[in-house]
This record gives sequence, C-alpha cells and structure tokens, in this order.
Amino acid sequence: MSLKSYIITRLLLTIPMVFILLSIVFVVLRVLPGDPVTMLEGKDIPEEVLQRRREELGLNKPIHEQYLSYLINIFQGNLGETALTKVPVTYFIIQRLPATVELAIMSMIFAVIIGIFLGSYGAYKFHRPLSYIVRIYGMIVYSIPVFFLGLLLIYILSISLGMFPTSLRLSPLLEIEYSTIKITNFILIDSIILNRYDILYDWLHHLFLPSLVLGIYLSGIFVRLTHAQVAETLFKDFVTAARARGITERRILYKYGLRNALIPIVTMMGLQFAALLSGAVLTETVFNWPGIGSLVYESILARDYNLVQGSIVIYAFLVALVSLIVDITYAYIDPRIRY
Repeated sequence: MSLKSYIITRLLLTIPMVFILLSIVFVVLRVLPGDPVTMLEGKDIPEEVLQRRREELGLNKPIHEQYLSYLINIFQGNLGETALTKVPVTYFIIQRLPATVELAIMSMIFAVIIGIFLGSYGAYKFHRPLSYIVRIYGMIVYSIPVFFLGLLLIYILSISLGMFPTSLRLSPLLEIEYSTIKITNFILIDSIILNRYDILYDWLHHLFLPSLVLGIYLSGIFVRLTHAQVAETLFKDFVTAARARGITERRILYKYGLRNALIPIVTMMGLQFAALLSGAVLTETVFNWPGIGSLVYESILARDYNLVQGSIVIYAFLVALVSLIVDITYAYIDPRIRY
C-alpha cells in the first residue's frame, strides 16, 4: 500500500472514530447523576421555571431527538450557548484553546529532550551506575503527582529564588495591551507578526515554569521507553557487526539505536500530546493558566452543561486529529506499517 493510499484509509477510519467519541460524550454526560437544570437554578426554583429552562436547553425532548440535534449542531460548528451568560461556547473555546496548545507543545519539547537524551545515554552506559540512576529518575518523576511537582517548583523557583512568575500567560499590563491588538490569540505568532518581542519574552517567561513541570512529569515515560528500546537494539547482531566495521559508538547510538526506537517513541509522543491537551487541568489550575483545561474546571464548578459538553467535544476532535497525525508519521518512518 502506498503512503497516499494509507493516508486516505486512515482518514476514512477517523470518521467512525470521531463519531464514536462524540457518542460517548453524549451518553456519559446524560447518565451522570443529577439534573443539570436543578444544579444550575437551585432546588427551590418553581417547577414551571425549571420546565422552561429544560425547554430552552432542549432537555425536555426524547433522548433520540437530543442525540440527533447534538450531532447536527456539532457538524455545523454550533456548540450551543453557555447556560448562564448566553455567550456562544465556541467563543470561550477560541479564547482558551491557544493557551492549552502552547502549554502542550512546550511541555512536549521539554519531555522529549529530557527523556530521549537521558534514555539514550542511560542505554549507552548500560550496566553502569549512570544507567541505574536514569531508570530511577524515570520512575520517580512519573510517580510524583503533577500538582505536587508544580507546587514544589513554584516554591523553589518562584517564591524562594524569584526567577519565574507563578500564574497567567502575560504580566497584567501586557495582558491588557495584548487583548486589544491580538490577531490569532497565539502569542508566539502574534508577537512575531506585530514585531512585539517584549510580549514574546514575557510570554516565554510565564510559560517556562508550567511547561517545565509537565515536561519533567512526562519525561519519565520517555526515559523508560527510550532506555528500553535503545538498550535492546544496541545488543543486536547488526550493531555488533557495525562495531566490527569500526563505526564509532556515537554513530551507532544515534543511527542504529535511537533510529530503531523512533516508532514507539513517536507513538508515545502522539498519545501523550493528546493527553496533554485533554488532561492539563491540574497544571492549569495550579498555575492559573487560562487554558481550556481550567475552562472545563470552571464550567464544572458553575455546572454549565453546554460549556462542559462543548469543551469535551473539542477534546474528542483533538484526540482524533493527533491520532491521525501519529499514524501517518510512523507510516512514513517505517514503510512496514502500511502493509
């Protein structure tokens, strides 16, 4: 199968996957205990008011009509309005999603750099003290709760040393100024377009600490995976033959060891990036980072049914998109995947 045919096949398979994800979102939100209208309005509201609110939200319709209307609205790009403020859900998602994407990308960069470097070097020094230290590091950082690691680094790097801010994407004054000139709401892109490198520097200064926390946490996975894959490759016969031909150890490590470990690493990168997009709620809450994770947290506290549902739907689309990109990437790296 050619790469083009493989991509078309994966695109077609993505359609039922997205449909299943959306269906799961619909079912889960409706089987959860409690009446969303009662949670919004309170228990002491007259019944006629509750009925009117159910009608406004479409919750008085039969379940199959709700499901059909839900799918039609989603594929039309309509995620509804927030229950309390009557603002379109898409407005809040457009405002918050860029911050989460920025955090996820920077965190993944930290995780991959730390994880692949330490994992490869630990495999190169196999059966030496450094190899055991690297493996212990991988187990420790992945077992530490991410919120505790965040609070610990805030205390050390922010409170004690005063090196980094503890919250928000920009300093308050720059945040106000940026809100009047932003174009895409991606600060990296906007600051370059507008030639505002003071905004870029301030953004990187605020982004460093929360992304470092997530990066260190995730690096444990990449350390263990890279170490295991590279160490296994370095003991194979073709590597022994390469050494016999006089190829340097550095070249063997990167050309033979790391290259053969790329498939599981790329797969894990895709899975963890999707998890970052959908699971950075704790980190965003600890650092008061205005992303979609904190939006979900706030909407749950406010019991805003449409906002929770719309945010989770966006997560579903992102997971499907990242899975598609990962499949295409490792099919390009290893042609055997296509057959």
